[in-house]
Amino acid sequence: MKLIDFDEKFNRKMAEMIEKHAGERTEEEWEAAVADAYEKFGDAYMGAIGMTPRQYFAKMGDGQLVETLKEYLLQGVSVPDLLCEAIAGRGVFPELLALLHETDEELVHYALNLIGSDRRALERYVQMLSEEAYDEHIKDALADLLKERADEVTEMVLPLVRGENAAYALEILSRTQKRDDRVYQALLGAFRNGEEEEVPLYAGYLAAYGDERALPELLKKIDEPEIGFVTFQELKFAIEALGGEYTKERDFSQDESYKKIMEAGAGTDIFGSKK
Repeated sequence: MKLIDFDEKFNRKMAEMIEKHAGERTEEEWEAAVADAYEKFGDAYMGAIGMTPRQYFAKMGDGQLVETLKEYLLQGVSVPDLLCEAIAGRGVFPELLALLHETDEELVHYALNLIGSDRRALERYVQMLSEEAYDEHIKDALADLLKERADEVTEMVLPLVRGENAAYALEILSRTQKRDDRVYQALLGAFRNGEEEEVPLYAGYLAAYGDERALPELLKKIDEPEIGFVTFQELKFAIEALGGEYTKERDFSQDESYKKIMEAGAGTDIFGSKK
């Protein structure tokens, strides 16, 4: 498939304009001008194709739009925003959902951005979390989308807390609004049994979930003399988020993380108070 590099054509014209009028606008003004120019570019007639760029993509069928996206990526040509705009304008359709069975990272990221948290994709998103074909970048994006529908995917996500993708499952479950004791026990169990470096993360999940029953566990943990400064701060935040309070004075002057923070703050603590 022969592709048109719309972005190259647009960028060349803008480069000429910026070079000619470089000192006439601020950086912010140029950003706004470029965005405005791109909008106009999409509706400008191009003799080479006999129509405007928007019309060029608008005349394509759903499947053709998706295949064109694949080709842009395959051939290493800049994907035009106008193509993504055309796909997004069709809503979520079968050919777009089918991209969730691809494994090319860049292509899947495009699919996730275009599909978003649409309900029709939720089951596949959960499946993808447990598949080795997808790396942490894809799974981070999946978790972010699933968090938006946490209550709707609870039943599908709960089994994942017992596998190697438990961290993603717990992150999603921590955003559920419905109270479910299975969710609470999963979050609490992860906090109790996690490695030392995982404690801040799981404390944050308990805070996000918002169940006050976790306060005794958090208060017990924060009182341990061997915890580091970073863990202490995260535990204190979680306790306060759940309506609790921890007021004991602690000495972290020998903690390496504390020392680095103090050095970076030139003698002030993280709250801006003098040492």
